[in-house]
Amino acid sequence: MSGTKVRTIRWVIQLLFLGLFVLAFIETRYPLPVTFQNLFFRFDPLILLIVSIALRAVASAFLLALFVIAATLVFGRFFCGFICPLGTTIDIADSFVRRKRTHASGLRPVKYFILIFLVAAAVLSVSFLHLFEPLVILERSLTLIFYPVATFLAGFVHLGSPQVYTESALALLVLATILGLSLFSERFWCRNLCPLGGLLALCSKFAVFKFSFGAGCTGCGVCENICPTGAISVEHARIDAAECIDCLRCVYECPPAVFRYRLAPAPSPSTMDLSRRHLIGALGTSIICAPLARTLLHQRLSDRLIRPPGSIPERDFLNACIHCGKCMKVCPTNGLQPCVLEAGIGGLWTPRLAARIGGCEKNCSMCGQVCPTGAIRKLDPEEKTYAKMGTAVIDRTRCIAWEQDRVCLICDEACPYGAISSLSETIRGTTLLRPFIDEQICTGCGLCEARCPIEGRAAIEIFSIGEERMRYDPYITEEKIRRRACEEKEEDLPAGFITDN
Repeated sequence: MSGTKVRTIRWVIQLLFLGLFVLAFIETRYPLPVTFQNLFFRFDPLILLIVSIALRAVASAFLLALFVIAATLVFGRFFCGFICPLGTTIDIADSFVRRKRTHASGLRPVKYFILIFLVAAAVLSVSFLHLFEPLVILERSLTLIFYPVATFLAGFVHLGSPQVYTESALALLVLATILGLSLFSERFWCRNLCPLGGLLALCSKFAVFKFSFGAGCTGCGVCENICPTGAISVEHARIDAAECIDCLRCVYECPPAVFRYRLAPAPSPSTMDLSRRHLIGALGTSIICAPLARTLLHQRLSDRLIRPPGSIPERDFLNACIHCGKCMKVCPTNGLQPCVLEAGIGGLWTPRLAARIGGCEKNCSMCGQVCPTGAIRKLDPEEKTYAKMGTAVIDRTRCIAWEQDRVCLICDEACPYGAISSLSETIRGTTLLRPFIDEQICTGCGLCEARCPIEGRAAIEIFSIGEERMRYDPYITEEKIRRRACEEKEEDLPAGFITDN
């Protein structure tokens, strides 16, 4: 097969997987049923490793990643060369860079240090996976950068794209940095920084099939110069299996076609240099950064940190959430927005309910359906209505009914649970209907805050008071059912009828 055909086949495969990733992203939207949206994440071994360690439980949703590990032990680091959508995106960016680049092979061990750092931090029950995981980075970039722009240009702003603020700017900075590293060398991120690449590199070192030099090499050095990961050493006639991503460039660029892909069960020599000093440095960094992840919490907004319905307890939530942004993308009201420092450094890009932008619709449970890790539990629509995210609180100094003595029943009408009642109350000699909140029934959905008619900060706001965050227990209880049933009965009574309740 000619080199042109091999090159074409490789690009077709790469673009196919990138297209599938983008298609899964596009299909992650309300109200479409969940099908294959999380498929790429399910096969990610780095997510399996870090989430399982951080949660102290096997992340069973990602056991398909074991097939990638097994295949890597047989065929080498093919995932990086053919499947990884971020790797393909980097290849596309590399194709526009024409200046001479250097390989900077001395930075190769950094990806192993980052991997050790992630594992050590996970042992300390802190996950930094969202900062370095390639699939998560690309998914989040599509959600916070490209999707808002695309929906705005298409005129579908009402569908609810995330707000382009600080969170989006940070996501753009991360992606631009990764792609901009192409100015220094091809696949700089994959070669030097990617922890998933480091994990697969450790496995591919023991791959059964490897590329190797055959007879007839002229020592021209073409293969060494075009290898995107610097895995080839012509001087030593050696290919580092840990760095080789099976991209086939050496095969179709070599003038005498000397490269062979064959059975080589013995572990290959590697240029990996993990000195004790660097190992201690990686461990020490994790020990320092782990507690910092819980600090710099925006205390002023901490009681306004409303998580999606069905979110597991906060500590587990931060370890399970990979900050991919899927829940924010499917939110039909655009109410789920990414955090900056409301949940500390470790909570960057995690979802929070910004009720002033949009509340949580009663019949929607999409955020839990698309969450790939179970940080947001998959609740059926009925149980979701019993998940308490917080409690509404009325600021009477801003409320039209309480402060201005004018009739306003909007929050009462907006509440789908009957938690807000308009009762006659005399203030300053004026008797009219004013809103009262039943904290036992209120779920903190925020629809009242979203629809409050006053300008600026709403007169009724959602706080995390009374939030329920359970990892396994059901949200539906007999007591909740009884209270809701009593409220529904009272609503059916004639006007002016007084009950003992």
